[in-house]
Amino acid sequence: MQSFLRGRPAVFKSLEHAIEWSVRAGQIRNVESAKVSMVGQLKRLDTAETATSQLDHEHEMEVVTSTSDTIAEEDEEEENGESETSKNSTDRLQSTDKLTSDTPESSTKPQQHTESLKKPESSTKYTWRIDLGKTEPFWKGWFQGLSEKFLSCDCPKMLLLAGVDRLDKELTIGQMQGKFQMQVLPQCGHAVHEDSPDKVADVLATFMVRYKVAEATHNFERAFPGC
Repeated sequence: MQSFLRGRPAVFKSLEHAIEWSVRAGQIRNVESAKVSMVGQLKRLDTAETATSQLDHEHEMEVVTSTSDTIAEEDEEEENGESETSKNSTDRLQSTDKLTSDTPESSTKPQQHTESLKKPESSTKYTWRIDLGKTEPFWKGWFQGLSEKFLSCDCPKMLLLAGVDRLDKELTIGQMQGKFQMQVLPQCGHAVHEDSPDKVADVLATFMVRYKVAEATHNFERAFPGC
């Protein structure tokens, strides 16, 4: 666990950099999934605001800006419509347009305001939301005896994994004794549910239908167990 943590960067210069690292390092092999899960694990280094919260605020600003542009276009269309029905109003509109175009402040203010909202990407850095190193006292409880507890559960069980080489001795013996269903998803990393979400969903749905936890739809296609 310590070697895993030491292999992670402490700071990312941007969200794009963090997503790229997660894919290149093999943490996640699905880029679309990494765009969601990596952002949820980070926070801003300067304000401690979560990256997801920051993206929500930026999205809200984009919606407000888009709405303002739409209203401005509608107002312009209404003015153009009125100008077609009245010659006098057309002359007044033309004179107003001339005054507006001759005034540099009126044309540059919106642009200056928009530019003031933009911050240079290099000034915003990100770090991990949770310091996993502080959870070290609990690691033994997480991992020791986990396979034994899994095998001792008196219920239908399924193990999803990326390769058979990841089975320890207890799980290997349990699989040979038929104590659980094993499903291997090739070309996946540790986060199988992120690397291949569709296949994981199919396998779980088949498992639930098999043990009558759910009912199959008329076009349901079962996923066959694979090792």
